Amino acid sequence: MRIRFILFVLASVLLGVGGCENAERGSELFTVDFQQGSELKYELVSERQIDINLDPTGKYSKRSKGKQGQTITEKMELVISYRILEAELYGPSVIEGNCLSAKVTRTAMSRGRAGKKDAVEFLSGKTFTFKIDPSGKIEDYSQLDKLAKELGKKAFGDSKRGRIKDPDMIMDFAAMQWFLWDTVSSIPEPIKGLRLGQSWKSRLLVPMPAPSRIGRDAVYRFEEIRESEGKRLAVIKSEFSLAEAAPAKLPIPYSGSMQMRGIFGFLRGYKPVSLSGAGEQLFDIDGGVLESDIQNYEVKIKAAMMFNLGSDSLEPNMTVRQNFRIKLIEAK
Repeated sequence: MRIRFILFVLASVLLGVGGCENAERGSELFTVDFQQGSELKYELVSERQIDINLDPTGKYSKRSKGKQGQTITEKMELVISYRILEAELYGPSVIEGNCLSAKVTRTAMSRGRAGKKDAVEFLSGKTFTFKIDPSGKIEDYSQLDKLAKELGKKAFGDSKRGRIKDPDMIMDFAAMQWFLWDTVSSIPEPIKGLRLGQSWKSRLLVPMPAPSRIGRDAVYRFEEIRESEGKRLAVIKSEFSLAEAAPAKLPIPYSGSMQMRGIFGFLRGYKPVSLSGAGEQLFDIDGGVLESDIQNYEVKIKAAMMFNLGSDSLEPNMTVRQNFRIKLIEAK
């Protein structure tokens, strides 16, 4: 049974649509269209560049000609198939995700760690289920949380010095599970539909190369409708800014005290200073399916050194340039 049908019936009763495809005259009804047994295959890519400046004040450069910073790049490439196991008329739908492939590439790794497998690459062949309510909101992500914790164990190497965590992109994988449904599920009054030019808000996670909880506010705008291969594609523009807090509902891969391997092992106290960016999504209005999504932003972060060096303490900061890409590659 289609979720679109549920909201259409509600709109007809509450708003008097009476057989019209739109919830209100001049508006479009946006729903995630779940049909039992259907399957959607997506390519999900997260790519970022992290520029770390250990001493923007120049104090360090006066004492030494050594390198003051480092640039790191990370890229995660996933192919995940989502199959609709159950599609309830008034209750949550059950979706099974099956990771068909997982690859991570990274530069500027610590010496001797360049060939180590990223924890996310253990996703390949794994399945997980979650529940989504009729509006598209993720209602139960307990299996996703369990899988994240399983992957989290893979991020720690053997060390006599305690818990040393290798770099990983687990939170990129987790966050992108919300990106698939967020634009539709965050519409404040879904049964009224959306008019061209209408805007609405949401809050998303900012995955980072070191454990942290940073959020970004998203403002979506229904910009236009494009015709493509017989489909009506809604163009949804987005703008991002720094949020006061991270989203409340998130999988947590690991907890407790730990030390990061490499340059992040010398930093702590990460504080976001600014965030800005934009994106564009194409959504199949009649099919109720996300076709593609691109998100780009830059976030600036201040940090502190792990060890107190007195009056000559360094004042490190980071600039993270992030790109997310989601593309539907098969629907059946």
